[in-house]
Amino acid sequence: MMPRSGEFSPAVSVIMPAYNCEKYIEEAIRSVMAQTFTDWELIVLDDGSSDSTREIIERLAAEDARIISMPNEKNMGVAKTRNRGFDVSRGRYIALLDSDDIWKSNKLELQMALAESSGADIIYCSYGIVDENGNNLCSDFIVGEKADYCSTMVRTEISCSTALLSRTIVDKYRFSTDYYHEDLVLWLTLLKDGYEARGVCDILAEYRVSRGSRASNKLKSAVERWKIFRNQMKEPFFKSLFYISQYALCALKKYKRI
Repeated sequence: MMPRSGEFSPAVSVIMPAYNCEKYIEEAIRSVMAQTFTDWELIVLDDGSSDSTREIIERLAAEDARIISMPNEKNMGVAKTRNRGFDVSRGRYIALLDSDDIWKSNKLELQMALAESSGADIIYCSYGIVDENGNNLCSDFIVGEKADYCSTMVRTEISCSTALLSRTIVDKYRFSTDYYHEDLVLWLTLLKDGYEARGVCDILAEYRVSRGSRASNKLKSAVERWKIFRNQMKEPFFKSLFYISQYALCALKKYKRI
């Protein structure tokens, strides 16, 4: 691993946790390398993989000095791994990308333009939904121009592989390790605390749904979402029931072809 120097402060730090993802990670990393917006660093944190994931990361890091291989000393789980990425990041903005997802080449360019013009601290975008082989599974997920706390309780427009966050957020917040959907906890907390979220309606990423992935287990997702509503966000029972029923309808519409 290359030593961290304080001299280089990129506009965007991209955080990518990785665990046993040898099938997909090169495509994910190369989608960052192909960005039309070039002022970035990519911090890839291998979380104790037993396959060739780490070797692939280090090979690509040798190709591009903006890629930093920073393996964990032991397996930490995705939430703690992302938090470690936050700790070592140096960018004015922090972008998240999972190791099996893909960015379109103009993703950072369009999101940075919106961040600078709007002043919003959270920028997200529309995305396609693909299977293990990159085939479309259902209709593209098209986001709205704005998201707030109430709308996010029903329909989560922000996702890890589309989120661009300001340094202000990363200096103060971290992913929770107490919940299955640690990303949803963060988005709801930020929105409840008054941070503004704006969306780029263009499809700028591809989100992969694999067999056995979190996204493929709809019932467990709903149960864990309920726990967040009641235990973390402290929403009343009947309000939570309304939100979860509306979420179920949205989820059925989103994944109706899967």
